Amino acid sequence: MKLNYDFVEAKPLVLPMHEKVSLNLIGCGGTGSWLAASLCRLARVLTEKGKPTQVTFIDPDIVEQANVTRQNFCDAEIGLNKAQTLAVRYSMAWGIEITAIPQPLDKMMIDSEQTTLTILIGCVDNAQARNSIANALEFHQQWRCSQHATSFWWLDCGNHETSGQVLLGSHLSTEPEFYQFHELGCIRLPAPTLQHPDLLVPRPEELNNHNLSCEQLAMLNAQSLGINQRVAAEATEYLIQLTTRQLKRFATYFDLASGSANSYYLVEKTVFKAINTISLQGLYT
Repeated sequence: MKLNYDFVEAKPLVLPMHEKVSLNLIGCGGTGSWLAASLCRLARVLTEKGKPTQVTFIDPDIVEQANVTRQNFCDAEIGLNKAQTLAVRYSMAWGIEITAIPQPLDKMMIDSEQTTLTILIGCVDNAQARNSIANALEFHQQWRCSQHATSFWWLDCGNHETSGQVLLGSHLSTEPEFYQFHELGCIRLPAPTLQHPDLLVPRPEELNNHNLSCEQLAMLNAQSLGINQRVAAEATEYLIQLTTRQLKRFATYFDLASGSANSYYLVEKTVFKAINTISLQGLYT
């Protein structure tokens, strides 16, 4: 049996000095609606510790009857915008200011100050929305020095029926050498869409000309009642460790049915492989 010492050998994720934190939740449905409360708790803790934290919820969709059992909404909220509903709920509960944007993501919505640690938290379920996040990442990274640790990150959350993954990245370069570690640790990572290029491939049900029946669509979109909370819990831990400079991993996969989980750690050779191989390896390696 070959032992894996990656966690022991992992280097920390290095962040530049920053004055503020900006948490941007993109998608307030399945996973996003459960993650929203944790973002507010984290924002309050960081603010109380001297790091003013700005929270933004972005989602154009409204709450529907079908959302009530699986997403974090109730019957009284049907017909209301998801981002605005969560913003009102948690700003009152936690006493923090939350910006709600009831529109699809546009790159100009994101704070890109050099002195701000900006995190895009993707909780979307389609290729078009992830492409918008990738475009925002590319746009904002072009103004930053690529030789230094970056303060602009994308944490992507995704799931299937009973399995899910959380992926962290910062750049779209496909050159492995670009991700060479600094002597202090890891300063940049391949974006989630480089780790998993399939995230940008529309599923059959996303195409306008699909011929799927309602029954087939229901089967494709069937999900465990607890999978979104599980993804949200994992993403929360990533954000806590990231903002407190303790993070030593960049990709985590889990499966509710088998109870298994697997992470990829911040070891240089593992990061080099991530661009082309993680999407093929998946959970069971």
